[in-house]
Amino acid sequence: MRIILWLVALMTALYCGYWVLASRGLRSGLETALAEMRAAGTGDVTALEVGGFPYRFDVALTEPRVTNPDGSVAWSAPGLDVHALAYQPQKVIAIFPMMQRLRIGRETVTVTSADLMASARAGVATNLPLQSAESVGHAVALTSDAGWGLVIEELRAATRLAGAPEAQQIGIEARGLTLAGLPADLITAGGALPASGERLYLDATLVLDRPVDRETPVTGVRIRSADVRSLALDWGPAGLTGSGTLTLDAAGIPEGRLELSLRNWRAVLRLTTALGLVRPESAPTIERALEGLSLLGGSVDVLTLPLVFQSGRMSLGPVPLGPAPRF
Repeated sequence: MRIILWLVALMTALYCGYWVLASRGLRSGLETALAEMRAAGTGDVTALEVGGFPYRFDVALTEPRVTNPDGSVAWSAPGLDVHALAYQPQKVIAIFPMMQRLRIGRETVTVTSADLMASARAGVATNLPLQSAESVGHAVALTSDAGWGLVIEELRAATRLAGAPEAQQIGIEARGLTLAGLPADLITAGGALPASGERLYLDATLVLDRPVDRETPVTGVRIRSADVRSLALDWGPAGLTGSGTLTLDAAGIPEGRLELSLRNWRAVLRLTTALGLVRPESAPTIERALEGLSLLGGSVDVLTLPLVFQSGRMSLGPVPLGPAPRF
């Protein structure tokens, strides 16, 4: 019995020593990283605290601020709490505050939420390669000082390694979407569509230009290709589904095609007419042409057309749309 007590005492002492050494190493690493970010002008915090003894490593950041090197994108919040189990430090959980701010160029977006958290699991290696990550939020509201808003009742996003170190399978689902401001005014023009939608869903595999790990620069990574297995948007009486493959060149210009199916395309045509994108006198002719195309697909209410990106241009079926966007 005495031997068992001695063994328990020894194991407890060893574990306490491990926690103390690990927490000191964690603090030292964080302070070094913060010093580098301060010197580069890419981030800062008002205060940093490490705790959680004996079962966890808890990091509390007060007023964290992060920006990219050219200052065009910045994020800030009143605080951020990060947790990891002492016996599984490569898996971390971040709990975000009820309010955050994201600045993109001259526009600032305020993000509020009832609860928003994210978790990530890294591989057991010195560069901590990202194995998987997920995020869940409820009552997430985005309000821009440019006059628009978006509320999402439930938001879920996840990513995981998909074979090669540069490949990530991603999934995004947003339920209960409500627009405000200019986007709401636009989408409700003519009364064809409501300001609220039911669901946005994306399932895709992205191939990046480098793996995501602790050495990933603040500027992030670039997408080299995207295999979109499923894209879906349910918005009132209308709906959109799609799939396809795109590749992106060094300038971020896509090449490839997405097969899109639009449900209740007449409502969308009424919207584009109300917005002045289609002249009222031309709408009947366009409707007859689209009806013929929908019949070719087998359903008069569903219009199936390819969204083609080629040579820096894009087109929807036979209709040219202009220059392709850059990502």
